[in-house]
Amino acid sequence: MRKRILSIILLLVLVVSVTACGSKKDLAEIAKKFNDSETVKTYKDYGYELNASATKDTLTISSKTEEKKSKVEFKLEGNILSNENLSVNDLMATLLVIDSVGQTHGYKDGELSKNINTFSDDVKKYTLDKEGIELVLNDEKVSLKIDISKKIPLINMDKFYMTADDFDMVSQIIADHENGNQNGKTGNIAYDIFIGDKESTIQIGQDKKLSDSAYKSIISALEVMYGKDVAKHFQEIYPKFVDGKTTVEAFTIETNYKVEDQDESVFKDTKVVLITINNKKLK
Repeated sequence: MRKRILSIILLLVLVVSVTACGSKKDLAEIAKKFNDSETVKTYKDYGYELNASATKDTLTISSKTEEKKSKVEFKLEGNILSNENLSVNDLMATLLVIDSVGQTHGYKDGELSKNINTFSDDVKKYTLDKEGIELVLNDEKVSLKIDISKKIPLINMDKFYMTADDFDMVSQIIADHENGNQNGKTGNIAYDIFIGDKESTIQIGQDKKLSDSAYKSIISALEVMYGKDVAKHFQEIYPKFVDGKTTVEAFTIETNYKVEDQDESVFKDTKVVLITINNKKLK
């Protein structure tokens, strides 16, 4: 009987030891993914240094600028890595930690954090038991609990499209009666909106193929640039994308448009549609 008890104790010690070693290994891998990320490298070029280090049951994220140094710790209990007392200043580090965990499950660098940042309201509905993450994001608090043993599911990017609120710079350019443009990439939608005197353009790119989300983004841009009536008229003329290049009234639409220096622009790895609007024909 005594031998049996000793055997059980030894077995428990072995299990605990293996689990602890596994935790250290997991945190070390997460720290490495963090430090190797393109975001961290880019921030360093601008004088903002981020660094992750792993010790027993703790992932520490240190940050440094010319003005100050700071650090934040995420504690590991079992498979749950957490810190429930973060501030909005820790948001970037938090997203990078989530992304680094995602990379250990096969996601590409930036893939998970971009998805979560784009669909933060949807991700707030995730639970620790089901999806493997509980994330609180608001103006006052950031809180994270993440199961490092689970692969966090991505929300379908194809449902995302740009709304009128996303084109705030375009609205300002129009309000100031100036020429100019706004561009960027959010979710899987890349865009460049140009306001000119004689003509204006809308370029919308989308990963892999143009979908209804790209079309909706064009309508949102037209609403900001010319109002809802013009956007509605465009939908009557072009209820869907057409192949090639076609001009109807003031609108020229060109699918499979080739952007100059595409690999160096926001349109890298996207299919692009170009809408050219003859401003004089609209008046």
